Amino acid sequence: MRILKFVSGAALAAALLLGSLASAGGALAQSPPEPPSRFAGSVTIDGQPAPAGTAIEARVGTASCGVTTVFLQGGQARYVIDVASAAAQTGCGTPGAAVTFIVGGTPAPQTGTWRNYELAQLDLALTAATPTPAASPSPTPTPRPPVAGTSTTAAEAPSAWWLVAMAGLGMLGFAGMGWAASRRD
Repeated sequence: MRILKFVSGAALAAALLLGSLASAGGALAQSPPEPPSRFAGSVTIDGQPAPAGTAIEARVGTASCGVTTVFLQGGQARYVIDVASAAAQTGCGTPGAAVTFIVGGTPAPQTGTWRNYELAQLDLALTAATPTPAASPSPTPTPRPPVAGTSTTAAEAPSAWWLVAMAGLGMLGFAGMGWAASRRD
């Protein structure tokens, strides 16, 4: 009888152990989805706070991976947006992917990097496109030809004429010293 109790107890323990391992294996096979990358910051357009309710879209490549709106907090226009991972939405974030932002239909010049392990602080500052008038071509001035004997270098070095004059004066000086030396003798 003791053996029968022992065998039935061991069989029950083995069944419970196998059951718990099977359910744990199923739980391990289903890992939680990859969390999104979160961006937050202020939003300005031409140096002014963006209007509350302005739509902001986050993109990775051409895929739309998150949408939010501007809200006002402490007199500032702010946003918080979660950018989906590629596991949650095809074509979206992978570690190191560039994230672009569209504010009210206009691409923001600032971009972020998809990292789902930290909050990315990114202020978005847009400037409204102002048409720039086409510049009319201005005539280029014709350079004046150099005059003989003048220098056109940046340092205004003496020209060859001055060098010849200085050499001539030096020869006159040596000739004068030679004449004076011959008169002493």
